[in-house]
Amino acid sequence: MKNYEIANEERVFKTPRMEGVKRTLRAADGDEFTHTIIKSQPSVAIIVRKDGKIAFIRQLRSTTNQYYIEIPAGLLNEGEDSILDAAKREVREETGLIAKNVKILVQGPSLLDPSKSDEDFGVAIADVCGHKKQILDENERIDSELIWLPEDEVFSRLRQQMNEGVPFYDGLFLSGHTMYALLAYSFLRK
Repeated sequence: MKNYEIANEERVFKTPRMEGVKRTLRAADGDEFTHTIIKSQPSVAIIVRKDGKIAFIRQLRSTTNQYYIEIPAGLLNEGEDSILDAAKREVREETGLIAKNVKILVQGPSLLDPSKSDEDFGVAIADVCGHKKQILDENERIDSELIWLPEDEVFSRLRQQMNEGVPFYDGLFLSGHTMYALLAYSFLRK
């Protein structure tokens, strides 16, 4: 197994959420290659629970121009000390719910697609202690109605989507990051 070092990096684009970088890697023997990647802040998906149910949202994703069923999720913002801070904020923004007992479920690193991005994807769990109004970012399109599903039903629907290609809820599919978070929750919950 060769060791490669970063020989060059050139920014291709930058947005408030991410940066595209053309990176050249080189080994001691001169072998090199260039790959374009997305550099990102760490992110977190949050499984919000109340009375044995899990909260879901309907969110439009511009990449496919389709809605997906998701759990609240988002990037660590500048000034936040941890993904726990991001988790509390994202739950409040995307659902209007006030989270308590927020705990990290997946200890990193957890890169969902290291061929494209260095985004470290955390998973947290939280309970609900109140409700206010959603505070969406200007580019977010999230339905204001929350979907609460019993945990057993969530995993039954997840199996149907994965095994049979059946939409998860209301004709919509779960997003990949939500599937990952639910599988982690199923595997790691105590």
